[in-house]
Amino acid sequence: MRSRIAPRLVVSHLLTAVLGLGVFIVVLLSVTEAQATAAGQRADQATAVQLAPWIARFQRERGSWDGLLAMLGDARELPHMPMMRGPMARRLPAVDHELHALLDQPILILSRTGEVLAARNVGARTVEMRRSDLDLAVPIGDVERPVGYLFVGSMVHPDANPLRELFVRTSRTAAWITALVVLVATAVSSLLWTRWLSRPLRALCGAASAMARGEYRTRVRVPPRRDELSDLAAAFNTMAAEIEAQEETRRRFVADAAHELRTPLSLLSARVEMLAGGVYAPGDEQWGALQAGIDRMQRLVGDLQTLSRLESGRISIDLEAVDTRQMLGRLKAAFEPAAAAHGVQFRIEGEGCRAWIDPARMEQVLANLLGNAIRYSPKGGTVTLGAESKADEHGELWVEDEGPGIPQADRERIFDRFVRLDDARDRAAGGSGLGLAIAAELVRLHGGLIRVEAARHGPGARFVVEVAAGNRPARSPVTASR
Repeated sequence: MRSRIAPRLVVSHLLTAVLGLGVFIVVLLSVTEAQATAAGQRADQATAVQLAPWIARFQRERGSWDGLLAMLGDARELPHMPMMRGPMARRLPAVDHELHALLDQPILILSRTGEVLAARNVGARTVEMRRSDLDLAVPIGDVERPVGYLFVGSMVHPDANPLRELFVRTSRTAAWITALVVLVATAVSSLLWTRWLSRPLRALCGAASAMARGEYRTRVRVPPRRDELSDLAAAFNTMAAEIEAQEETRRRFVADAAHELRTPLSLLSARVEMLAGGVYAPGDEQWGALQAGIDRMQRLVGDLQTLSRLESGRISIDLEAVDTRQMLGRLKAAFEPAAAAHGVQFRIEGEGCRAWIDPARMEQVLANLLGNAIRYSPKGGTVTLGAESKADEHGELWVEDEGPGIPQADRERIFDRFVRLDDARDRAAGGSGLGLAIAAELVRLHGGLIRVEAARHGPGARFVVEVAAGNRPARSPVTASR
């Protein structure tokens, strides 16, 4: 059974609220009880101070303690006590009963020798305890020679504290009401909040399911607020756009590959049929044409395999410090014959640099660029190969030609697969349309960049490769497994 996140969030919020309320109530009741106990003790002390002169006068007038407890039970005979005045009197029960808490309190009067003169609601054990604590009592009569010692309420026993009981009972009631209100408010707000939170998550879940079904145009609404959910929605849309673009690229790649293979296969099939039908007589020219078509398909399949291995990470790059002047010299020696055959001059410029590259892979990149430059340069033109270091610890290698150049609008897509700006000319030259895509992937594995710009020496194109240079690599290569 699937567990939903919303109920778990609500439960977690409620548990957090219960924990917080529990701590709050424990602290509140502890502080309230301590404060109420102290307040009750002060009130009992003040009550005893008020009662002591009245009791002394009673004993002096009567000459005995008889009838004292009965008199204490008649509120009309008592003086106004501190706990009967002010805000606290309004917290006690109705006027006819507001003295019950006082009149029912324990009262103990001891003589100087510890003899019980009057007692109410006091046990024998408590009397023994109070005999040793006469300093806590209020003296009745003359302080120097009192006729007795008065204990009232909590002075007799700590638990005999009506104010404490009232405060604690009121605080507990308020605490439970507060807890109930807070828990209900927490449950409602948490439910609303989780619904608000889970709405974009449900939308993302539905969109992800749609993507899994192949609906790559699916997008989610990005909330206007700037938070993690809006970032997640934006990241999902970016991912969906990338997947859609990759899927479109894959479809276009399959279609282009099929188209590229279909053309030489059709030519080969037609030529074989003509040879079989006697239209063409077998000879060196026909066999040469067949071999050229087969070679073109082999080059195309080889380029497709290379590009596939690059994109799947099955080709690794081993960086080392390379003196680019020696590498450019080797490339010049290798391509000068082809340049001369096309009537194109070849030159090297720049001071060179110490680049962190895989020499074999970088020579493959530059060889592809040089082949295109020679192919597209007119007779009498010049192809330039160069390298130099830059101030920010990177080096640049470039190949420049004097051909027709590359329009600004096509410079971004020139490194895509099967892109030909001059389709007829490129097919005639035997190109597969994958060379620049392979070069771009190799440069990316170096952790470098490749770009195309206008030539600096007249018309044409200038391909620039940026790589790390200096004493150590400034960029880490893209890791790939063999």
